[in-house]
Amino acid sequence: MKETWRWFGPEDSVSLEQIVQAGATGVVTALDHIATGDVWLRAEIVKRKVLLEEHGLEWSVVESVPVHQNIKLRKGDFARLIDNYRETVRNLGAEGINRVCYNFM
Repeated sequence: MKETWRWFGPEDSVSLEQIVQAGATGVVTALDHIATGDVWLRAEIVKRKVLLEEHGLEWSVVESVPVHQNIKLRKGDFARLIDNYRETVRNLGAEGINRVCYNFM
């Protein structure tokens, strides 16, 4: 079992140092600064991954790649947004991040 910690990115009030101090070896995070529907470019994924690795942490899980409302409603530019979503998932996989979860609260 791997102990992971949810981290909301560089603006989170919990620091990566605190996560390490708590004993976690992995992080569950997302690129919340990227607009819903836009592609998560590999450069942005690598930037976050490197930041975590500099603290001895692994990006274990993505929570989550948001699904745009136009996809849910199948309206407007939903086909382009699905293509963007697919590209994001491929980019994550290419960087070794193979788990995406969702929180439907």
